[in-house]
Amino acid sequence: MTAPPDSPDLLEALQAKLESLQARLADLRELERLSQLSPEHWAEIQAEVSQLEQRLQAYLLEVFNPVPATFWQVLRFGGLGLLLGIALQRWVLS
Repeated sequence: MTAPPDSPDLLEALQAKLESLQARLADLRELERLSQLSPEHWAEIQAEVSQLEQRLQAYLLEVFNPVPATFWQVLRFGGLGLLLGIALQRWVLS
């Protein structure tokens, strides 16, 4: 048994298919426009994308880094100072 042509499920499916096809058509038009760009323009776009990628990476490292860089510097130099102190103590007492 098939659903009547005006059933809501069939209309929703057709609407979804139409939206999908419209999105693909927009993508194809954008690809056609991009294919006509000059190599210099492509180089500019690639440079911009590279800059945006670097900024995004820096932002993500800043936001999602649970421990700030200052803590690691204190830990590194404090640990180095502690090791130097122990070495000097052993050298003086020996």
